[in-house]
Amino acid sequence: GNFSQEKIRGMVNGNVLVPLASERTPLTTNPERRPIVQRYLAAYPDELPNRTDIDPRALNTNAPQRIDVTTVDLRLDKNISRTRWISLFHELGRTTIDAFQLVAGQNPDTEIHTHRSRAALYQELAGGGMLELGFTFQRTKSVLKSEPNAVGPRVRLARQIEELGPSGQFPIDRAQNTFSWAGVFTKNMGSGRHTLTLGGSLTRLQLNGIETNDLRGRFNFTNAFGRSAIENLLYGTPSRYDFTLGNVHRGFRNWHADFFFGDRWQLHPRLQFYYGLNYSLETKPTEVNNLNKLPYSCDCNNFSPRLALAYRLGKEWVTRASYNLSFGPILPVTYSQIRNNLPLVQRFVLQEPDLVNPLRDIDLSDPGTRVALVRMSPDLVSPYSHQYNWTFEKRFANQYLLRFGYLGSRTFKLFHPFFTNRAEVVPGIPLTRNTIDKRRADQRFSDIMTVVNAGMGSLDAFQLSLDVPFTRRLAWKAVYTFSKAIDTGSDYSGTAANRDLIFPRGQNQNLILEDLKGPSDFHSPHALQFNFIYSLHNPVGSSHWSQLLLNDWQISGTALVKTGTPFGLVVGSDSPGFGNVDGGSADRPTILNPEILGMAVDHPDTAPLILSADRFDFIQPGEPRGTIGRNVFRKDAIRNFNLSISKQWAATSLNEWRLVFRVETYNLTNSPQFDAPNRNLTSASFGAITNALNDGRILQFGLQLIF
Repeated sequence: GNFSQEKIRGMVNGNVLVPLASERTPLTTNPERRPIVQRYLAAYPDELPNRTDIDPRALNTNAPQRIDVTTVDLRLDKNISRTRWISLFHELGRTTIDAFQLVAGQNPDTEIHTHRSRAALYQELAGGGMLELGFTFQRTKSVLKSEPNAVGPRVRLARQIEELGPSGQFPIDRAQNTFSWAGVFTKNMGSGRHTLTLGGSLTRLQLNGIETNDLRGRFNFTNAFGRSAIENLLYGTPSRYDFTLGNVHRGFRNWHADFFFGDRWQLHPRLQFYYGLNYSLETKPTEVNNLNKLPYSCDCNNFSPRLALAYRLGKEWVTRASYNLSFGPILPVTYSQIRNNLPLVQRFVLQEPDLVNPLRDIDLSDPGTRVALVRMSPDLVSPYSHQYNWTFEKRFANQYLLRFGYLGSRTFKLFHPFFTNRAEVVPGIPLTRNTIDKRRADQRFSDIMTVVNAGMGSLDAFQLSLDVPFTRRLAWKAVYTFSKAIDTGSDYSGTAANRDLIFPRGQNQNLILEDLKGPSDFHSPHALQFNFIYSLHNPVGSSHWSQLLLNDWQISGTALVKTGTPFGLVVGSDSPGFGNVDGGSADRPTILNPEILGMAVDHPDTAPLILSADRFDFIQPGEPRGTIGRNVFRKDAIRNFNLSISKQWAATSLNEWRLVFRVETYNLTNSPQFDAPNRNLTSASFGAITNALNDGRILQFGLQLIF
């Protein structure tokens, strides 16, 4: 069994953009708007900017955070007979986070409760076979909600000052239950030349709860009406309001199954070959009360070949190659967006709304009221990836292992959100914000978002590693990777939901994938990682008490140096003179000086010099998009070193009882990794780096009892 508990208390330090002293008083004279604007302004700290060297509005401040994590697990392994044994396991976890709030409501408070149970039966069969049967149950209950001081609707301010959160996908109140049955049969045949494996699993997924966008509402203040976003906040004149109204609680159910066959074939003493075939299916999710119906059918034709070989070349050289076709699931967070549609749910996207009553001109009883629409493609299927590698390795002096080779993948049918029904250029209708809805092709709806299998991605990498096992109490490993990753806006983990709806939007609905192709968000061309473990020498001839204190100490560490990941620029306004006024929020600027493309914008002192506003221009009325591409700049690199010192005491009188003491330090060198600069061209802080992505040096102590 194991019991562990963490209680983390401390202050989180960071920089936020806050209003200037001259921007702390509402400018609106409307008696209804004024208290709302004042409430928004009161969500910012009372302190005025104190890091004007970074940005005129930058405030460095602290906020408390509390994290409690409790984990309990029990395990029982028992031999029933000489050839049969069972294993039982149960784990209970509780995590509570009172999140830090540099600005009131910035982050959601979190409660996560987990249960995980597993039962397995192992049976040795006559003739050298083995049968394994298992059942797993996992339940995760997640509640993420606004902290008490958060303002009502979310308020976005075009990155000119800190937005008032939390993000639109909160609150989340979700319970997910997973029931899995699995079995594996293994047998050696042909005098040990063949190792056959047969198996499969069946999984039942239950998803219940609330999970949607903009249930709290969202006001967007941007550069519009001849004023900046901050000025529009002070006047109480938002550019857009997004709001979801209705019953969004749903319960979805579906099945997933996998069946596989494999044979590891010893063709020759120097050549081993593996071939196998995997079949998987995923049924269409159904809503328990038939509140929504998904349009696609069972994805039941997924066959995945798997091939691998290992060949001993001589002089202790070995080459290995493999190919695998793998399918990913249609994720619950993806398909459950179907809940956001009529008749039970109305999602509004309103231009130039009234701050006091944004739904003032909406007749909620009228079935013809314009709403946003979420569609799932009727032929939606699982995304799939071709994965392959070819490596060479050699062992020197019977201990050093050198390995180098190529690995890559090509991924297709990634989930992608297509935003259509945007406002077009219509002769005779001026290109203004208040004509956006008039210029939509389908007057029944505002935004129409369709989830399709349109995303593609590729990864090519060369990797070199040296692995040194324990030599004189020291073991270490170094790995260098040179890679390139490209996609069309949806990466391997894309869900076409929540935050994955922001950057995969094309600037123009007729030029989506062409406009989005570029480096993947995680693309880091160079990465070097070094790990080590060192066991300290145990003193000889020491007393019993000194042995308890001085023996069995171990030092371990990890160093990572990695190129920064890409980022792109946005205009930050869809209004005339800034964007293409189509109702979308993905407009990018036009670049006037292409010499800066691809540069690393990695330090607060140099970032504003590279991203100078005079090197860019806004989209002219009627133009479909800006000329700058997606993810054309790069953030600061990662330079991190973590160190751990530990000691354990084993109770000789109690079988497998151990007490472990550990001291851990993260980011030992206290090296900052600067965040991306302000990428919003309409912001007065454009190009300024005001924060870091990592924490400063952290030192923590732990005492763990394992029994």
